[in-house]
This record gives sequence, C-alpha cells and structure tokens, in this order.
Amino acid sequence: MKRVITIAIVISLLIFSQETSWAYRDYFTTEQKSQLAKIQTVLVEAVALTDKGAVDAGPIRAMVVSRLSELGYTVITDGSKPYDVMFKVKCEQRKTWEGTATAGGDADLPDSPSRVWKGPACQLNYTLGGMKIKWQKEVRTDFDDAIPAAQKAGAGDPGDYAMKKLTERLADYDFPVTVTADWGQDERLLKLLDSSKNQMRRLKIISLLGEMLSDSALP
Repeated sequence: MKRVITIAIVISLLIFSQETSWAYRDYFTTEQKSQLAKIQTVLVEAVALTDKGAVDAGPIRAMVVSRLSELGYTVITDGSKPYDVMFKVKCEQRKTWEGTATAGGDADLPDSPSRVWKGPACQLNYTLGGMKIKWQKEVRTDFDDAIPAAQKAGAGDPGDYAMKKLTERLADYDFPVTVTADWGQDERLLKLLDSSKNQMRRLKIISLLGEMLSDSALP
C-alpha cells in the first residue's frame, strides 16, 4: 500500500506542484504545531447574511458539521463546551471582503478569497487559542447576483436561494481534507485515503500528503 502511495505522490507532485504554498505555516510556534496535530474536538460557528440581514444558518452549520465528521473529528456547536479549535463559516448573499492575502502562492488558488467577487460566497477560516490563523478558503456560487438567478430558477426569495446554493457548494468542496492537511494530521488523511471510493478525493489527499512530505506516507 505504501509503495502505491509513494508512486502516486510523485505523480501528484508533478501535477499539483503549483497548487498550494505551505510557507505561511512557518509562523506557527512549536507549541501551536503540536496543538494543531492533536485537534480532535472542533467547534463550528456559522453565520448566514442576506439582503434582509442575518438568517437561519442551521442548514449551513449542519453541512459543515457533517463534512468535518467525515474525518473522525468530534464536532460541536455549543461554545460553552471544551474544544480544541473553532472553525468559522460566514456565508453572504453579497460577500464583503475580509481577507488579507497578497497576490501569489495561496492567494491565486481557485478556493482562495477573492478581492473582486461581490456575489454569494462562504468564507472559511479557523482560530486556535483565540488566534485567527492565516488559512482562509472561499466557496462561491456560479452566479454573481442572486436576484436574477433566483428569478430565472423560479426559486422565490433570492437570499434563501443563495444560501441553498452555497450549502450545496459546501457539500462538494473538500475543505475537511484541506484543513486536516493544514493541521498536519496525516494519519487522518491516510485512513480516509484507504477507505474513500471517490477518485477525485483520493487524488486530492495524495497531493496534500505529498505537499506535507508526510513520513507516514513514505516507505
């Protein structure tokens, strides 16, 4: 099995070598890296905003909880209980820019926050010990204005339509795998690699393992 993984990693590195930059992780202290590697309990905080203001973020929260649970994390939504990390998702009908990323590296990736996108989007990040980490991801709908999109689809309220489509995007986007790699938890990725039947997910995991230069993935 490890021989197959090793060969696949080499191939994936050739294909995806420009996909992700890990340089920003250098600012983590040794203690923080240790905390990340031991993350088990994840607190999910979700916010949903439309032109009418804050709306029920329940479906979005439930989707994020379900997706993170796929990796074996204990996922909670009650902030009064102990947790290791807070995973935050902010979904908006009209996105407001919150990122600080500069051009180049991760900032040029399709799932990185866009400075120019003003349509429906969910911004994902996490905090460790109250500190906001530089890891930032974003999912967007395939339309930049929910009003005409909802009218065309006969979907009723544009805000509700935008949140529905963003929830679908969160179901498709493999942020659990991406953030697990950021936390340096290669064992979770290896376990998922062995059990997953989704070829695209397997290729993504293999690519991330290669970027992590994981000792566990090499012979």
